[in-house]
Amino acid sequence: MSDRPYPFEKNRYYYGKMLTSADFQAEQRYHDSRRMFLNQMVLGTGILCGLGVRALDERTLLIESGAAIDGVGRDIVVPGDTVKKLAAFEGYDSLTKSTAMLYLKHKEETVQPVCVVNRRAEQEEYEDNRIRETYEFFLADCPEEEKKGETEEFFEEMVLLDGPDYKVSLQMPAVVCKGRHVRLSLHIKNLSGSEGAVAVNGRLRLPAFLTADGAQELLIRQEEVVLQSGETKRQDYWLYTNEVEYDSTSILWDEEASGIFLDGDEVKCQSEPELALLLTERMPQELVRWNVGRRNLEEKAPGTSETAVCLARIAITDAVHDHILEGVEESGVKRYIPLPQTEDICSEYLDCYSYDGSGIAQPAYAQRQKEETAHVQEEPVLVRGGTLEIPLDMKQKKGKVYCSEEVLHGLGPGPVYVDVGILNVEDGAGRGSTGDTVIYGDAGLFEGRSARGISAQTSVKVYESRGSFQVAARLMGEQNTIVLPLRWTALRVPAEPGQGEENEAMQIIPETPTVRLVPGEKHFFSVRFKNMEPCTLRYELMDEGGGEVGPDGIYTAPARCGIYEIRICCREYKKVCTYVYAVVGGKE
Repeated sequence: MSDRPYPFEKNRYYYGKMLTSADFQAEQRYHDSRRMFLNQMVLGTGILCGLGVRALDERTLLIESGAAIDGVGRDIVVPGDTVKKLAAFEGYDSLTKSTAMLYLKHKEETVQPVCVVNRRAEQEEYEDNRIRETYEFFLADCPEEEKKGETEEFFEEMVLLDGPDYKVSLQMPAVVCKGRHVRLSLHIKNLSGSEGAVAVNGRLRLPAFLTADGAQELLIRQEEVVLQSGETKRQDYWLYTNEVEYDSTSILWDEEASGIFLDGDEVKCQSEPELALLLTERMPQELVRWNVGRRNLEEKAPGTSETAVCLARIAITDAVHDHILEGVEESGVKRYIPLPQTEDICSEYLDCYSYDGSGIAQPAYAQRQKEETAHVQEEPVLVRGGTLEIPLDMKQKKGKVYCSEEVLHGLGPGPVYVDVGILNVEDGAGRGSTGDTVIYGDAGLFEGRSARGISAQTSVKVYESRGSFQVAARLMGEQNTIVLPLRWTALRVPAEPGQGEENEAMQIIPETPTVRLVPGEKHFFSVRFKNMEPCTLRYELMDEGGGEVGPDGIYTAPARCGIYEIRICCREYKKVCTYVYAVVGGKE
């Protein structure tokens, strides 16, 4: 049978057609090919039901009845339980390793011999009248690297250690849905021929994600675990994906704060490991269907997969004259095909483990904030002040109104009284010196004009929920300046009995304000939010040629050595900002 049965061909019947054995074989081939094609496209390869494998004693296996579909879409039915000695399996004599794989394959055999009527001279007197579809079990050495399934294409991997004896890596979906929780998995695999102990301590920088406690750093802690030869250990972490504006990001491994230990000795990790990811607005179900369905027929061509179905991994040891069973492992080897008839119970079962992540990050974050403020008792700030300037046109007209930008007064949300006055800097006096005067109200009442020729009326709008204010000024005459300097004073209105202390100043606090980097090295500046909800951040380089910083906050050091400044601010509150510094030129 051809590896590619399509385009399908079937008999065309017409009156007087002489049918030969070739025509009947074509009829069978057409129906077989259509069934196999649909099996492979719709169901794939794997086990439909049953086919459990157990060790009855140190030399005997029990294989339960069941059904499966192989790599080319043929259905295999095992009608009854099979008890068989290990030495009786096909391929037993060819085993060379201590780990073998048990496979199930499709088999055909001819049965029911009958006497041939009108036989040709070259024919035998008897021919088998039927072809029976049956099965066969066989053993083979465990492959060095097991084949990845189609779903592996959906994942991105960050390899931390890839040695001859061990592999340590982190894995996540290559495309992550915004506003959803996503799983990050740590994989540790023993590739050596003996058991060993592995421990992992690490820290990840998460520009676009939050941990359960609202942080943008994740601590990886895998205590020392003993792995047998070929064994894999997986540890899962759940992250929340922020609804950011950009469409790509990376997760960075902090090499200075991380380490991998094999049998108690620290080993060197891969250089600058990075997990590059894409971000999307699509829902997970839509994303999975799109990734599965986009593969064309050439990529899913029948005959390209292994024709046998894997049932179990068998651990064996050499005895004097034969092999002895040490264990049977089905987990991670078998693939069960999901069927529509089991969809209801699967859905009910998965509901026990599903959650949307609501109420996880914020309560933990709020708890952390309470713990933080419980240790530091600060005196409440009741008064704030400062200066601001409102740009004017070159040719101002009397009565024109100008407005300032929104200014954060620093007393936090809540009832605040703000007043502004016109700042007059006399000749020869610097701003803030004893020569300054401030006129609150109508400046025209003081001899009509101030020394700078400014006459204006002012008004203040206070945004209590945002902890900010805006100033409006109406010109009362012709001016001789293009800037209106103002001094503002904000007073906290006493809180009513029972009101909380939520009116403290909002702040962004960098976890590490200054870092040392080598040219080309990447770093993510993580921050903590004090007295405010986590918000979208903007990153800005303050020095020309100071490297690159992406919208997710990952900074790449330039080739030129020096000290470079980066500004971090909130998108919603531009005045809430902080500064961090990168010292480029080598690490001490």
